[in-house]
Amino acid sequence: MGKAKIAITARSFDIHGEAYKKLIQYCDVVTINQTGNRLGENELITSIQNADGTISGTEIFSKNVIESAPTLKIISRIGVGIDNIDLDTCARHSIKVCSTPDAPAIAVAEHTLALLFSTLKHIPQYYGQVRHGDFSISYGILLSGKTVGIIGFGRIGRQVAVLLSAMGCKVLFFDPYVEAIHSVPWKKIPKLDMLVKKSDIISLHSSPPQTGSPLITQEILSNAKKGLIIINTARGSLIDEKALDAALDSGLVAAAGLDVVSHEPYSGPLLRHSEVLITPHVASNTVESRMRMEMEAVTNIVTFLGE
Repeated sequence: MGKAKIAITARSFDIHGEAYKKLIQYCDVVTINQTGNRLGENELITSIQNADGTISGTEIFSKNVIESAPTLKIISRIGVGIDNIDLDTCARHSIKVCSTPDAPAIAVAEHTLALLFSTLKHIPQYYGQVRHGDFSISYGILLSGKTVGIIGFGRIGRQVAVLLSAMGCKVLFFDPYVEAIHSVPWKKIPKLDMLVKKSDIISLHSSPPQTGSPLITQEILSNAKKGLIIINTARGSLIDEKALDAALDSGLVAAAGLDVVSHEPYSGPLLRHSEVLITPHVASNTVESRMRMEMEAVTNIVTFLGE
């Protein structure tokens, strides 16, 4: 029996790294996405047509895509979230879906703080000003002493809590799937609107609700303290961007740091706000975490196909 055929559809994969070397020991790589971009539906269908497995990223594995690949047995996602994959269709066709939840936690937590510090200290604005000879200044905001509400308290949310606690913040969290933790100073808040009402800053680390509806809506924001800062390194769908746009206009929300937005690449109305910092979905993209994620994704493939 020949080697399993694997399509690497993720938009970047180190073909010189240890993970790739391990992969080609056990499998034949039939296609590699070397465009640097996320594959669209037709490109994805072409890439996986004859594959037994795929190493994927944020590209959309819709019902149409999945059913175009009759030999597909496993989708191994580089990263945490699998909401870009039609899991019901995978289940009907007995296709295994796995991810790499441990590897990116520290990197995403650090990026969360990078976005937070950038919004509090106006670092992007100062950078642009100074390059144009403008050395005018404005007041920043201290992080120490602030109340931060964390929405979603899994691996990444807890790592963010550790870092924020070290910075002198009071940490609250909302997560209906996590019990109160009595051995640490982090306090569980039972309702999302209560968390937002108590917080100076909110940071999102939740999976999207099964309903598909955003968590941060106009109604939820109406409970916020004036001057709220929002950080999102989870999913763009968690925030109603029209509500955020309006809250920025009114001053209810003072600033936002977003690594994820509704459509990527983004060209929407949030770009008109100088107090909104957007990065291109790169929170987990450190050298170290990427290497570990790729190795975990390959291990998932090799282990499954060897069973």
